[in-house]
Amino acid sequence: MYRYSHVFVYVEYNVQMKRYLIIMSVFWQRALTYRFTVFGYRIGESLELVILIVMWTAIFQNATVIGSMTLKEMITYLLVGNLFRVMVRNFLSDAVARDIKEGQLSLSLVKPMGYFTYIMTKEIGRISVATLLSAISQVIVCAIFFNSLIFNLDPLYLLLILVMLILAFFTELLLSYLIGLIAFWTDEVDGIYSSIDSLKRFFSGGYFPLSLLPQSFVTLSFLLPFAYSFYVPTQLYLRKIDLTTGLKGVAVQLIWIGVLSLIIKFVWTRGLKNYEGVGI
Repeated sequence: MYRYSHVFVYVEYNVQMKRYLIIMSVFWQRALTYRFTVFGYRIGESLELVILIVMWTAIFQNATVIGSMTLKEMITYLLVGNLFRVMVRNFLSDAVARDIKEGQLSLSLVKPMGYFTYIMTKEIGRISVATLLSAISQVIVCAIFFNSLIFNLDPLYLLLILVMLILAFFTELLLSYLIGLIAFWTDEVDGIYSSIDSLKRFFSGGYFPLSLLPQSFVTLSFLLPFAYSFYVPTQLYLRKIDLTTGLKGVAVQLIWIGVLSLIIKFVWTRGLKNYEGVGI
């Protein structure tokens, strides 16, 4: 009896995995139809990164160390940090809001796959092309400034950074999903997303290293989830943060994933009561 139940679970698992892969493949191919647009955005990202490096190089003309960072460390911070950023970002909020506003959510609710699982799988397939091209463009920029890069090949640091980025990816997905659910109560979420995105960029250290700010602000940033998609993993890479502090950061990320999951469950339940199935 146990053997048959084991086989059933194995078959069911394979069916589910094939279903996920099919969804991801469909949206991967759909993203490829807009490859010129995706390519155009990647050029803009690369130019923005080069401009930041040129700006900081000019700032360092009159100083050798700024905020405990040398020019070489700053360039590495920008290059590696932006590579991490493009690996964890997503655009899920727009997809969720559109499904709610256009009534597509009603169709998804009757599907055998839960909406949350479906939209997450769909988004992973959709952003995979943009993420891959972004990573390639970032690597090309890194190659241009190869002589200015600092390398960290310590396996323990790299493993911790990988774990942190995986958790940051799912944290970003949950946060974007939560923002998208606001469409249950309003037809416009772009403004809210833009504001939150700017705050995320600031608190993550995307504009400049958080170490340039007062220590109290850095401490606050470590309690929020945003710094773990850019500043903290990059500081780990530069060995300005030790492994113990990095592990504490992973614990903070796990807590935020749990908190966001609970908030999403609450908002989803309340939102469905308010949902009118617009577009049906």
